[in-house]
Amino acid sequence: MTRRALSLAVALGALGGAALVLSAMFITGPGKSILLTWAAVVVGTTVAIRAERLSSFSTRFAVGLVAFVISSLALYVALVLSPQTAHLGFGGHAWRVGFIVALGALFNLATASIAGPPEPQHSVAA
Repeated sequence: MTRRALSLAVALGALGGAALVLSAMFITGPGKSILLTWAAVVVGTTVAIRAERLSSFSTRFAVGLVAFVISSLALYVALVLSPQTAHLGFGGHAWRVGFIVALGALFNLATASIAGPPEPQHSVAA
């Protein structure tokens, strides 16, 4: 992954993480409605990757996965700092973080192919 792709992934992850944390704190509260914000983060990341015109599938996948993991971990850390989750041990956190990475990999298998650069348009001369 190039420096430009890595900086794109970190920026998208930070923006997505901020959106998720602020949404959980002020808009959605506890519950399933956070999934709407999460879906918007994934769609926004896909659009940004497509606009960047990354040609390689592996680069698009890596950028999307890093962005997803960073944004998800930002929300996870915000939730872990709440008093309700203080009783979780290392194992409880480890499987949750592993699940976040696995879920991000599954989402990005689909979105990396969608985020590919558009095919060049061939004009037909009359």
